[in-house]
Order: sequence, then C-alpha cells, then structure tokens
Amino acid sequence: MASASELAMGRAIVREPQVFLMDEPLSNLDAKLRVSTRSQIAALQRRLGVTTVYVTHDQVEAMTMGDRVAVLNNGVLQQCASPRALYEQPANAFVAGFIGSPAMNLATGDLVDGGVRLGGTVLPLPRSTANAASADGASTVTLGFRPEALDIVSAGQDSMIGTVTLVEELGSDAYAYCTLTGGDPSRGELDVVARVDPRTCPAAGEQVHLRPRPDAIHAFSVSTGERLTK
Repeated sequence: MASASELAMGRAIVREPQVFLMDEPLSNLDAKLRVSTRSQIAALQRRLGVTTVYVTHDQVEAMTMGDRVAVLNNGVLQQCASPRALYEQPANAFVAGFIGSPAMNLATGDLVDGGVRLGGTVLPLPRSTANAASADGASTVTLGFRPEALDIVSAGQDSMIGTVTLVEELGSDAYAYCTLTGGDPSRGELDVVARVDPRTCPAAGEQVHLRPRPDAIHAFSVSTGERLTK
C-alpha cells in the first residue's frame, strides 16, 4: 500500500510541473521506509529531470539527495554548495558542526608560536592561517577536525592525551569519545571523538594519544565563526 507521501507525489507528478517543492515529505515515515523512499525519490528526480526544492532537517537526506545544499540557521543562509564542498570546506563553524555524524570536533585554543595550543599540545597551523587569525588582534582560534581525521598514535610531544569515556561499536565503524587532559581548566573539559578501527578499538577508561592530521585541520574565527582560510 502506498504511503500518503507517495500518493501526494504521484498527484504532483501527473500535473507535469516545472518545479517540485517537497517540505519534509519523509518526516512521518519509520526509519526503514524513509531509506527506501529516499532512494526512490532521488531516482525519480533524475529520471524526470525536474528541478526539485527539498526542505529537510535531516542532514543525511540533504547530503544524499541534493546536488546543491543550502544550509540555513535561524532563516539566514550560511552556505550553499555541493554536499562534498560542505563537508570538506565548511564556510563557518556552524556548518562545520552541523554537517557530519558524528559532528566535527570544534575546540578553542590559544595562538602561540608555531600554532595553536590545544589539550596541552601545540598543533601546527599554516602561517597564512595564523596571520588571518591574528589580523584583528585575536589571541584564540577555533580549530575543527573530523573524527576520521583524528588518529590514535604512539606517545609523542605532538599528540594530545585523552581518556576514553565511551566507545560506540557500529559494526563496520567504531567511535571513541575521549576527554583531553592538560588543557586550560578555566575552559572546562574538552571532549573529542575519533573514528577507530572496530577490530582494535580502545576500551573505556584507557588513555590514548591523539593527533589530528595537519592537512585536515580547519580554522575558524572565534568572534565571527567564519572560516579563516579558503
């Protein structure tokens, strides 16, 4: 039996409109039906070749179905780009934290010689990024790095030390949630999440050394949230 969403889409299709507007058509479906209907809508849109404006709060729907995705916050456009561009080059800290599951790790650190001090460790920053961060007299910068860009490494001066508080084992993937040590006590605890090998994931309570990949670190202005480098 067809769902109400499918019936509504069928009625719209027979009218042969120039544009489809879909306002959260899958919000009332259960998880399994949402996945199958999502793929059907995407295939139908490609076959019909009709421009479709699709409104959703589900980032998975937006990223899997959209050719271009517009991210809004309180009605204000934050960024409009391809799903890949949103993920790899978010325009600001809001987009960086909104796109991706688990979300990008975002943390504020002090600008020092050679980079940013975070979790008791100085993470290197390109000179152009450091210059952009300090251009308006700022002494801090917000760094972002995705869970898959945060590696568990051997002990070393260029790694952050963290204690594993939770491990999510999802079959093909696993995520370790860690609390960093050695940071600024006035800023409270700093929690990060790292994607780990599910066959060799650490245990809760274990201490690990973490290092974000230098080419995958994003930097944002603390005052405006805007990306510091393109």
